[in-house]
Amino acid sequence: MSTGDLLSGTSTSSPATDTNVDAPAPPAEFARRADAGDETWLEDAIEDYLGLRLGRAQRRICRAVAQHHQVLVVSANSLGKSYILAAITIVWLLCRYPAVSFATSGTERKMKRTYCKPVESLHGGARIPLPGEYKSRPERIEFEDDPEHFFEASSPRDAGELEGVHSAYTLSIIEEADKSAVDEDVIEAMRSLASDERDRLIAIANPPDDETNSIYPLMDDHPNWEVVRFSTFDSHNVQVDTGRVDAPKIDGIADITKLEKDWVEYNGSEWPGYRQALRMSAPRIDEVGNYVFVDDDLVRNPDFEPNLSKRWFKRRAGIIPPAGASVNRPYTIDDVNGAWERGELYQDELDRGDVTLPPATATGVDVARSSDRTVAATIHRNVMVIHYAERGTNHTDQSDAIARELEDMSRHPIAVDFIGSGEAVHDNLLEEFPDVGQFVTNSVACQSVDYEDKWAEGMAALGDWLEDGGIILDRTLRKELLAGARELEYDEKFIGSRGEEGEQVYSLSSKDDIKERLDAGSPDYLEAAMIAAWAASEETHFEDHSGEGWLITQ
Repeated sequence: MSTGDLLSGTSTSSPATDTNVDAPAPPAEFARRADAGDETWLEDAIEDYLGLRLGRAQRRICRAVAQHHQVLVVSANSLGKSYILAAITIVWLLCRYPAVSFATSGTERKMKRTYCKPVESLHGGARIPLPGEYKSRPERIEFEDDPEHFFEASSPRDAGELEGVHSAYTLSIIEEADKSAVDEDVIEAMRSLASDERDRLIAIANPPDDETNSIYPLMDDHPNWEVVRFSTFDSHNVQVDTGRVDAPKIDGIADITKLEKDWVEYNGSEWPGYRQALRMSAPRIDEVGNYVFVDDDLVRNPDFEPNLSKRWFKRRAGIIPPAGASVNRPYTIDDVNGAWERGELYQDELDRGDVTLPPATATGVDVARSSDRTVAATIHRNVMVIHYAERGTNHTDQSDAIARELEDMSRHPIAVDFIGSGEAVHDNLLEEFPDVGQFVTNSVACQSVDYEDKWAEGMAALGDWLEDGGIILDRTLRKELLAGARELEYDEKFIGSRGEEGEQVYSLSSKDDIKERLDAGSPDYLEAAMIAAWAASEETHFEDHSGEGWLITQ
């Protein structure tokens, strides 16, 4: 029996081969239901063939695809949207004939992990053996006797080459549609594949940052797109945990514990409880008093809190962050002001002789380029001291002067800015001290699964030090720290080369905005302090041989 006979229904035999499994309905039955406009055919076929139990959000996605030519799903995270997309892909090929399913994504490596692997797993682990063979490079399902019936996943840069590829039933998929790699040309190329009403285009996205994103025009009441929106509050498991749904939980979907942990991490405050968190996160109220996340025609929710974290709005509320949403920063203005206020009190105690400076914990050296300053900052337990700051590029004299400042201190790690001119200062200090190591701002972070580079990692370490009661005494350092508190902002970035399947890490905005705010050169005091905090952190280490095996002594 050919693939066409099985999938088109011209054969009267069932595809089931295992007599111990209740045979699903034949593909032709689901095709008949699809042609008749049955909105539940997709979810029923998924349950019948793949044995999956679907949550409410996943069923809504299935019904939107069943009923509409073009569907955009804008959603918070952890709702199982990529997984249901994989299931739809398999069932589409099984029940529509002849069919083509083509997928692309704004993050190609992540697509292989979150979408293609489930396609492979579900296809191979279905309740009955399914036709077709899953292959890689590119990720695809092929049917040996029918080369015009297939699934393939590829990068956005290849999407334009597919214009003109058509089948009787085409399923066109865009994963991570909010990412920069998915521009208007990619969307148009994928639209061209779904050329008539038998075809389907589905795009899945997180809420964009603002209206400049390519998917924003599609979200704004576009007549050709059915837009489906979800928050993590809509998660099946959250609904089960809060008693709104009486059913077993579904693996891989966020529950109330995930909401609680993310609220604390993103917003920096205690979990207020499900109802209060919903009230603070939803911008609208419907006509019966329910808190909702979409529909600008509804009345505004007076309890909506627009100053919650930008990450909370995107990843859990599933909405574009409103103006005023707090962004993810390494440290805050309050952190800096608190460190300065503690410093004023500490300086008075030093002047009176009531306290002495603690032993050194770590030193950071930022090396001057052209008219910048070479700055050496040392953390003495909880006190940051600028021991050296001079303009110019006479790095031999500068390193000698820094060595004189450090020579009477207890042994501690000394991290030196190693980019460009920093090599000379590093090498000179290494001749004097055993625990000197390189700090390369744009190199891979020690915590590579969390941060893009040492710039992002170092500022996080500085923020932790400030939050833990750090004390600053220098006015220029305070000024540069305040500029950093206003300008530095973390964003999330997927790096495919990290780990086996890629990692979602934090990247940090550059120092150019700080320089512009200061209307000056490089923020050298801030960078030296950041390098010192990085060297003092228990989460970091030197990666060059010069400082290998250093020991912090206190």
